[in-house]
Amino acid sequence: MKKFSFGMALLIGLGAGCCCTSGNKQQAKSLFNGRDLAGWVMMYGGEWSVQDGVLVGRNGKDWSTNPEKSGSWLRTERQYSDFILELDYAINDRGNSGIFIRSALEKNPAFTGHEMQIIADNGRPPTKGSAGSLYDVIAATKNMSKPAGEWNHVRIATHGRHIEIFWNGEKTIDYETDRLTTGYIGLQNHDAKSVVKFRNIRITDDIRIMHL
Repeated sequence: MKKFSFGMALLIGLGAGCCCTSGNKQQAKSLFNGRDLAGWVMMYGGEWSVQDGVLVGRNGKDWSTNPEKSGSWLRTERQYSDFILELDYAINDRGNSGIFIRSALEKNPAFTGHEMQIIADNGRPPTKGSAGSLYDVIAATKNMSKPAGEWNHVRIATHGRHIEIFWNGEKTIDYETDRLTTGYIGLQNHDAKSVVKFRNIRITDDIRIMHL
């Protein structure tokens, strides 16, 4: 019988409100409790706080494009391999941030794993450095970024070397990575001018897509 692709099986599982793992349903778990930074670890400074149930990053520092050197970021306590990550984010005008996908603790997490770029560039053509890209690797198929200050929704799905990103309801990344397939999920606070907000951070991990 014909096998479903990763993307087809993933969409079917999401449509049913679950993912299939050995016949059992898995429910998404919250990664952010809306009260404090429990479950998260600050790396290399910057400022993170919780305001009205929203995770806010400010005063990031020391970021560069040097693959050997990290700036400030917030990471999960544990590592993840195959997962579906969903969250909402908002970024200020001229702000800069990102979501790190399966990154290492050493060196720059944007290069050990990947970074989904977050900037306020609504209406601009997509590039490898624009919003929604896997930074410096592949551009989003379409710039789905909302105006500065508005909430955006992201769903990131990983399975082995396959990475898919659904951004504000549209699939914008479909990529086979040659980087780490196990690592930390992270959030970037980039510089003193950037204020980034996150909410509704949920994960379904240890995904094993069932082939039919």
